[in-house]
Amino acid sequence: MFSVFEPEASSSGEPYVLTPEAPSFAFDPTDPWTETFQRGLEAANLSGKRIYEVGIGTGTNAAFLLQLCDAALVSGSDLDPRLIELAERNVRSLAPDKIDQFHPIKGAVSLIDTDAARAQIAQTDVVIGCLPQVGDPGDKRLSAFREAQAVELADGADEQADDHIAHYYPWEAFDSYPFNSVGLGLNEALLQRLREHAPKAEVIMNFGCRVGTGIIFELFEANGFRPEKLHSQIVRQDAGTDISFFVMLEKALTGTGLEKDFVCKFFKDAEGKQPISACEAQKLIDEDPETPLFHEVAVIRGIPAAS
Repeated sequence: MFSVFEPEASSSGEPYVLTPEAPSFAFDPTDPWTETFQRGLEAANLSGKRIYEVGIGTGTNAAFLLQLCDAALVSGSDLDPRLIELAERNVRSLAPDKIDQFHPIKGAVSLIDTDAARAQIAQTDVVIGCLPQVGDPGDKRLSAFREAQAVELADGADEQADDHIAHYYPWEAFDSYPFNSVGLGLNEALLQRLREHAPKAEVIMNFGCRVGTGIIFELFEANGFRPEKLHSQIVRQDAGTDISFFVMLEKALTGTGLEKDFVCKFFKDAEGKQPISACEAQKLIDEDPETPLFHEVAVIRGIPAAS
């Protein structure tokens, strides 16, 4: 069931939004995505579980898991090595009594692709993550796809900001994964790695559902997990955010007879009652860049199918 993001307290009475130190290069820890993710994590009954976060960021979720979800241990890693030290400072500040239960992996780690990360994953009950779902706008394969569909890139979308690794992933590097075609290559790569290195671990991921939850469920099922939605909300699309990738997906199917089988999921209203396609959304943006647009964010758990 959809709900619109409004900051409020959790069922335990504690506030959802923690406010750690957050420098310019870090993903904003107080936005609706984080709030949605934490509601889903609270619903997952993680008490006593050993948890690993892929993309640990500022440590907001680690503190939340230790302080409010009563996790037994939280580990994790990040592609940006600066964030591990920051996460440790924030967990020490936000969950001082639980700092001994926080064991992050040092250095830059892509997914779980280091020996230290894989060793920790092998002892983990639940893996969580909120991974980028749009390829790097400057990637040559993505650029070629965009040009073939005659879709323009939004102004400034190809400028690499300090926080770019929190929003984009290298498209070409994940071209061998089938779901890369809808922007889920990084997520699929993680699911496959978990099946190999932690076959009994559950996985909980936070998704922007602009391609629809049906396709995201298919991603889990195709990679050996039974999916279930823990929580979802309708959130506002950030003003000025480039949506050309989703426009490309729809235009690529024009004339194939499959146009009606795949339409991206945007909304004109905060209640999620007026759905529009990506092409329709882009038209509104072209007419007025400040037009409010909305989409679903959902927390989805995958349980190993063999369990």
